[in-house]
Amino acid sequence: MTEYIISSESIIDLPIDFVEKLDVNIINSNYMIDDKIYLDDFGKSLDMETFYENMENGAAPTTSAINTGEYVEYFREILKTGKDIIHVCLSSGISGQYNFLLQAIDILKEEFPERKIYPVDSRMASSGVGLLVIKLLELKESGMDIESLYNWAMENRLKVINCTSNENLEYVARGGRISKTAADIGTLLKICPIIEVNNDGEMIVTTKIRTRKKLFKKMMEMMKENAIDGTDYDDYIIITHAKNIEFAQEFEEEIKKDFPKAKIIIANNGPTIGSHIGPGTITLFYWGNKRFG
Repeated sequence: MTEYIISSESIIDLPIDFVEKLDVNIINSNYMIDDKIYLDDFGKSLDMETFYENMENGAAPTTSAINTGEYVEYFREILKTGKDIIHVCLSSGISGQYNFLLQAIDILKEEFPERKIYPVDSRMASSGVGLLVIKLLELKESGMDIESLYNWAMENRLKVINCTSNENLEYVARGGRISKTAADIGTLLKICPIIEVNNDGEMIVTTKIRTRKKLFKKMMEMMKENAIDGTDYDDYIIITHAKNIEFAQEFEEEIKKDFPKAKIIIANNGPTIGSHIGPGTITLFYWGNKRFG
C-alpha cells in the first residue's frame, strides 16, 4: 500500500496541544491587523484572547486565502518524501481557496507524475473541518488505503454538522449574513440567529431565537434530534467559541448530561474564521444525519 499523509489547514480550529498529538500536516494561512501580518497558527503568533480584545476595541482584521504558490511550495516538500497526500480544505462555499488548491495540484502533477494529491472540499469551516480530519486519521490508523479514505471522506463530509450563534449581531452583519438594519433591530429585540452550513458549504441563517436562554435550549434540541445515534452518540462533539468560554462550559456540562458517551473538546475559533464571526460566537460541531439545505 502506498504511503500517504493526511493534510489540512490552520482553520481546523482545534486546541494546539490536541493538534500536536495528531499525525497531520498543516498549512497555515495569514491575517492582518492594522497593517501587520500574522500567521494563523493556533494562537502562537497572537493569542486568541488578545485577538478578540482587538476586535472589541475596533480592529477589523482581514484574511487572505492560501494561494496557489503557497500550496505548491507546501505540497512539494511532502511529495519529495515519496508520499501521496489527502488534503482537507476549507469549504468552497465560504472561500475561493479550494480553487487555488486545485490549481496547485495541476501544477505539481507535471513535477511529480507518480504521486497523487486527493483534494477534499470539506463543505465546512472551523472545527467542523477538524472533526472530519480526526475521523480520517482514525480510519487511516485502522489500515484504510488512501483511495478508500478519500471515497469515505467524499461520501460522509456532509454528515459534519454545525450550529452557530452570536448574540452580538454587529459581527453577524459584518460577515454579511444579515443587514446592518436587521442587526440593529435584532439587538434591540435580543434576537440570536442560528447559522448553519448547508450542503453547498455556505453559511445560512436558519433560525432566529429570542434570548440566550432559549438559544441554549434550541441548540441542544437540534443536536439531540440530529446527532447520529441520538443521545447514544459516542463520537467527538466540539464546542468552539470566540472569547465566550463561560457559555462553552455551560454547553459542556449540559452535553455531559444528555450525551454521556460523547468525547467533548472545547476549542477557540482561530483568527481566519474569527475575523468574520467576531467575539461572542459559540458553535457546536458533531456528526449528524443531515444538514439544513
